Amino acid sequence: MRYTTSILAACASLAIAGTAQATTLTNGNVTMGLFDDGGLGSGGVGLNLSGVGDAITPGCLCEGWGVAANGTGTYTYGGSNTFDSSAISDVTASSAKSTVSTNGLTVTHTYSPVDGGTLFRIDIKITNDTGADATDIRYARTLDWDVPPGHFSDDFTSIYGGTPSGPGGKVLHTSLNPFAAPDPMVLRGTYGGVAADTNATDATGDLGGYFIFSFGDLAMGESVEFTTYIGAARTLSGLFSEFISVGVEAYSYTQDNDGDWAFGYGFTGLDLPPIGEVPEPAALALFGLGVLGLGAARRRRKA
Repeated sequence: MRYTTSILAACASLAIAGTAQATTLTNGNVTMGLFDDGGLGSGGVGLNLSGVGDAITPGCLCEGWGVAANGTGTYTYGGSNTFDSSAISDVTASSAKSTVSTNGLTVTHTYSPVDGGTLFRIDIKITNDTGADATDIRYARTLDWDVPPGHFSDDFTSIYGGTPSGPGGKVLHTSLNPFAAPDPMVLRGTYGGVAADTNATDATGDLGGYFIFSFGDLAMGESVEFTTYIGAARTLSGLFSEFISVGVEAYSYTQDNDGDWAFGYGFTGLDLPPIGEVPEPAALALFGLGVLGLGAARRRRKA
């Protein structure tokens, strides 16, 4: 996303409690800059594929996650957060653990490499330490895809909510719009309003992925756990092969018009079936001749 007056103003208006510190992780193929609150983009490194470049840091750092309970959400976005505290530990060259305390919840993100050098695994645990039962536990993840070399209008973004018709299981909401803080209590569509983008294949333009998960209520001391996988590969089929191997259930990915490489992230532990072989999930997600036309336009541009 290019810097614009509206985006800069929106970022400036956030009620920020603290700015996170930086750690860099690499699996030998992909390098990430990890803030101590679990967000990406520290030190100017978002998600960098060796020999290709970074798909997060060009333009605005519109990236982060959020958590909510009892109707109130907090979040990290663009390297700053509204949490009570955050810290990083267990750091190696390729792994680390982020621990966040916010509104009586404890949230950990444990980063580790997946064999093969394409993906990182992020094990996420949300624990209710409020002192009472907590209702409507939610988690949000947002990311603006800016894939090199074109970064913006040359990108083609897909999003899959876990079923052919859109969000299912614990996926409450999906959107191609990452350009606002990931407060899990806030739904948003690409062009305003709150209507979900219920699956899309090769949507053109400066887009990203926004997911909200709903985990119901948690008794005091109870936890909920799920996993995010994030990374990049030299080809889309290579990325999907890795997604399939780890059992990804819902995902977002982007390619640029000028290369075969693909950047993406997906989720497991959402009470959904794992995706099938390439490109079955995308094919199931097609919702009309308009989307088919976008695919044809992309093929013409790459020819």
